[in-house]
Amino acid sequence: MAILTKLEISIFLFYNGHDIFWFDIKENIMTISKTKNGTYRLKVYIPIEARMPLGIVNNNYYDKRFKTRKEARQAEIDLLTKLNQIEDNVFSGLGKEDILFSDFYNNIWWESYKAGQTTSTSKPPSRSTITNTKTCFEKHILPLLGNYTIQFLNQNKQVILNLMTSKANEYANFKTLRSYVISIFDWAEELEYIEVNRVAKTLRRIKAVKKIQLEESKRDEDLYLTHEQLQEWFSAFKEDLENDKISLKDYVLFYLTFFLGDRKSETYALQWKHIDFSKSQIQLIQALDRYGQVKSTKGNKKTIFSISSDLLQLLTLWKKQQKYELAKFGIISNSEQFIFTYIDTRGNINKPLHADYLNNKMKTIEKRHPELTHATPHKLRHTGATLAKQAGMSLEAISEALTHSDTVTTQIYVNTSNVVPMAVGEFALKSLKQ
Repeated sequence: MAILTKLEISIFLFYNGHDIFWFDIKENIMTISKTKNGTYRLKVYIPIEARMPLGIVNNNYYDKRFKTRKEARQAEIDLLTKLNQIEDNVFSGLGKEDILFSDFYNNIWWESYKAGQTTSTSKPPSRSTITNTKTCFEKHILPLLGNYTIQFLNQNKQVILNLMTSKANEYANFKTLRSYVISIFDWAEELEYIEVNRVAKTLRRIKAVKKIQLEESKRDEDLYLTHEQLQEWFSAFKEDLENDKISLKDYVLFYLTFFLGDRKSETYALQWKHIDFSKSQIQLIQALDRYGQVKSTKGNKKTIFSISSDLLQLLTLWKKQQKYELAKFGIISNSEQFIFTYIDTRGNINKPLHADYLNNKMKTIEKRHPELTHATPHKLRHTGATLAKQAGMSLEAISEALTHSDTVTTQIYVNTSNVVPMAVGEFALKSLKQ
């Protein structure tokens, strides 16, 4: 027995004495189906006129999951009631408990997150962080949880546990993903969409299985270069410099990045004002984001490094050459000048280095020198720490030089301002000469 609303809704209902079923005539499929996770999915085509009142903004369907078939059938009946109310102009609106995870993210959480309201941090997230967060939701979180209601997930821990565990098995950066999901439910609690965040504790129990597997599969020797391999890299850079395959800037960039054992974004952010030539010191107080904008170092660390005479001589030589090169373009160098800049693909002069600049430069050199063991700027950081430890530098000193918050993080690498008497890279370089 078919029942159609005045909106000509493409669904009908029949009763067989025991069960009520809804069918989507347009797709010719039953609207309730059992999922692999043991839940029941209700999918019903919604006419254009009813989508906005029902909060369906990016889809043509009402698409939700329920713990039992009975709940799904009841939801079908409730939906028909709402559709008839919309047609008769007596619909009073959705309850908070009906909001989808995806709609809560798009319409409630996202703007609050960008404003820095969903965390306890003192500053709103940076432009690059916002971009990364959006990607994480669109590629991973929303396809996984988007079609469930906030209330359903919060009341059915086993469902979200199963879904998130499967993601932990396939996605290495699971901890970041998990923190965003917990933040969603924290904010839902804050705004009283749910009484309390019931899933946070459960989600924190899920292990980042994929990341653990990747870490365990890596051989220790693959994480860093040996003395001999590192020496080959320095020889290759020196040879290419002498043969005009690379510039003095590139050589100094490679040398300094290894010497400091820092993150490449921190080397990119160095300005001449951060080098005290009279005291032979370098201040590491800032970094560059992926857009070339200055930001604080990780953990807001401010560190002063003592630098060797060899490096000081290289920096002096490069400073003089950079001043000459910039003058050709009518640019007068001063203390605010970034030590390392380049001409970007659009022809813009004196731009802060692209995030992949050193990576690409090392790839080019690696192609010219097949004897080299593959390396990246991050691998150089591991190498400096490991060789320094092998040469006798204490874990505490390495941790301080790497600007880590504690030695626990440092251990991974060696499988007011802090004054560091010797940088990690310098310690390792000295061991090469012995």
